[in-house]
Parts: sequence; C-alpha cells; structure tokens
Amino acid sequence: MMLKKSYLVPKKEGQLLNCKEWDEHTSEEHKWELWEGIPFSTEVYERDRLAICLIYSMGLEYFVNELLPDESKVILLQLLQNTIKDDNEG
Repeated sequence: MMLKKSYLVPKKEGQLLNCKEWDEHTSEEHKWELWEGIPFSTEVYERDRLAICLIYSMGLEYFVNELLPDESKVILLQLLQNTIKDDNEG
C-alpha cells in the first residue's frame, strides 16, 4: 500500500498550520532522529510529510528566495522545465 505523502498544497505565500495538521506531518514520537543519513527512519514517508508541511508553512516564495542557494535554484528550474516538458509530451 502506497501512503499519500500529504494533502497540504504549498502556495506562493505561507499558510498557517493547525495542531492536527502538525501532528499528522511529524513523527509519532516527535523525535528528531537520523537513520543511515535519513531523518526519522529509513522509511522516507515521515521525512517527506515534514518537508511538505514546512514548505506549506513558509510558502514557496520564501523557500525559493530566502532559503535556496542560487545553485539549487538553477537545478530546481531545470527539473521543473523537464517535468513540464515531459507532461506536455506524454
């Protein structure tokens, strides 16, 4: 069974989280552990849900303009262009 990573949809501006959403997007134990280089455990499900939760909270504009280094922005742009190209061709 494949678990859905999150129902949250990050927007340009940050959005407020409620306690239920926070609890659903952080580990059950609320522990910050590192397992073989992966936060939480070797199952990336918890890491991915937390990542979406945090970007949802800060907004895409802040994430891109304030947090990502220029090199990462170039890589992100290339990935997005390839994704859009693939979607239009498929």
